[in-house]
Amino acid sequence: MTTIVLVIAVVIAVAVFQFSGKFGDRDRSSGTSLRRGPHAHTTARGQAKKGYDTRDQALGHAGDGLTPYKCDSCGKWHLGH
Repeated sequence: MTTIVLVIAVVIAVAVFQFSGKFGDRDRSSGTSLRRGPHAHTTARGQAKKGYDTRDQALGHAGDGLTPYKCDSCGKWHLGH
C-alpha cells in the first residue's frame, strides 16, 4: 500500500513539474527560458515582455509595484517588480 501511494505521489510531482509554467511548457515560444533570469524577455507566464523605447514611455504604462529598467540584452525598457 505504501509503495502505491509513493508511486502516485511521484507521478503527480512529475506531472506538475512537466506542465508548470515555472519549469517550462512545451507550448512556449522559442524565446523563453526554462531558467528565467532577471533579463528574460518573457513574463513568468511565458508571454513576451513589452519593450519601450524610453523610460518615460515605460513609466506611462507602469502599474502598482512595477518599475522600469533598461534591459542589457535588447537596450529597451521593460517593467518589472
